[in-house]
Amino acid sequence: MNVTARPTRGSRLRPLLVGIPYLLSSAVFLTVFLVSRPRLPDPIATHFGGSGHADGFTSQGALLPMGLAMLLLPGALFVVLAYVIDAVRPLVLTAYATVGPLCYANVRVVMDNAGAETARDVRLTLWEVPAALALAAVTGGIGLLVTRGWQQPAPEARIGPKNRPGLLLHPGETAFWTHAQRSRGLGIAGLTLLVAGATIIPLTGFGPGVVLLGTGLLFGLFSGVRSTVDRHGLTVTMLWLPWPRLRIPLKRIVEANARDINAFCDMGGWGYRINKGRSGVVLRSGEALVVQLANGKEFVVTTDDAATAAALLNGLVERGSGHAAPTDRRG
Repeated sequence: MNVTARPTRGSRLRPLLVGIPYLLSSAVFLTVFLVSRPRLPDPIATHFGGSGHADGFTSQGALLPMGLAMLLLPGALFVVLAYVIDAVRPLVLTAYATVGPLCYANVRVVMDNAGAETARDVRLTLWEVPAALALAAVTGGIGLLVTRGWQQPAPEARIGPKNRPGLLLHPGETAFWTHAQRSRGLGIAGLTLLVAGATIIPLTGFGPGVVLLGTGLLFGLFSGVRSTVDRHGLTVTMLWLPWPRLRIPLKRIVEANARDINAFCDMGGWGYRINKGRSGVVLRSGEALVVQLANGKEFVVTTDDAATAAALLNGLVERGSGHAAPTDRRG
């Protein structure tokens, strides 16, 4: 039976609450920049070596769009993630702890340059790094207060962990099951990073832009997987590439079942996960194929129609072991 949970306070407000600190930080940076602009040198010192001396410079005209991009693009990414994943409290805490140092770094660059004769006269003091970390703790604490008492949204359906379907296979019969599962969140995050990388390359050069482009490409490539059950066992591959490939042969499988999982609480996040005796490929919360292995551990892959995959796997395992079919099997 499917049970639909009402949206929680956190699920309704999380995009707004994630975006607000980034908008406020952008407004603070813009105000400080406009007020200080008449006293800023051109170019402006924007990077400092270990001794505190300036070793990287940006034109005054490029600093404003670059600083706003450093604040608004991560904010946009967090807002997108807030719409598509269910880890309400961890997401807000991460977003709040990130915005503090980002805002501090942008504002301090402007304030440190203000009044300097040339950019080479600007120095970075040792206390500014601890100050940024302290601000991260403060803004993270604000996120902690904002989300106090929030709970993870309940899943729409629950498949009991003892639901062990089976499919009777006669000698000589062949069968296989395959399903492609896509993650909307990873896909959107990848696209956002690609756009961000292409946007900041003209402002900051190829270094940061290439990092964002590469990360976005990885997010996009890992945004879909294909799971296949056949006489070889369970195989999981990337949707867009034939490699890397995970294969669990039938001889390593004890049984399989369909179960609802929470990506954050049960597996510790998204992607390829290893957590508390489990490993697997997790693209979302919800229905998953859970395979009990001979070593006592579990392998999990999130996929629709997991009950059919589990039934076929159990049938293949039973036929290979020569045991009689269980009474709950479907013909």
